[in-house]
Amino acid sequence: MTDSTGILGGWLNSPRKQRRFLIVSAAIFAIGVVAFVSVFVLRGTSNAFPDTISNQPAKVAAKEKTVPVTKQQIDLMRTFIKTAVARKKLAYAYTLVDPDLKGTMTLKQWESGNIPVIQYEAENVDTAEFVPVYHYQTQALFNVDLIPVGHTQKRPELLFFIGMKRAGGTKTGKWLIDYWQPRWRPPVPAAPG
Repeated sequence: MTDSTGILGGWLNSPRKQRRFLIVSAAIFAIGVVAFVSVFVLRGTSNAFPDTISNQPAKVAAKEKTVPVTKQQIDLMRTFIKTAVARKKLAYAYTLVDPDLKGTMTLKQWESGNIPVIQYEAENVDTAEFVPVYHYQTQALFNVDLIPVGHTQKRPELLFFIGMKRAGGTKTGKWLIDYWQPRWRPPVPAAPG
């Protein structure tokens, strides 16, 4: 063999080195072809998720007007607690409840007493104060602090949320109870030691 001179010097003298050089150069060429095809042939969009910026002003939800609490609403809440919550006169209680609370239950299912209303017999239903959390023309939420009958519960009192809304969402619809849950949080365990 002749003595190679130049940039590669004696690097290509053996067939094994020539084969390796061929494989490395073929791999580099293949990477170049893939890069060329992806950049120039298969362009696509530069941004697959373009921003949709609008010149229109944002639509801001109108703040609802607070209205005074009526005697009719207080009477409805007291009646609901005396009937559905105490599990008495359930057929009448069925007419006081919005479908959001009773779901798809029929009157017959409701009268069985297995209803989505937490049972709690309170002795202060007629004197309990209903404190509004919010009160608008079509919906309202109140806090009510109830004392159990004969102090049969472990807690001497329990605070409940009671919500109502107008049937059909109109300003003149009948008020119906749509929410009843205790405002209770489990106690945080004390750190040992």
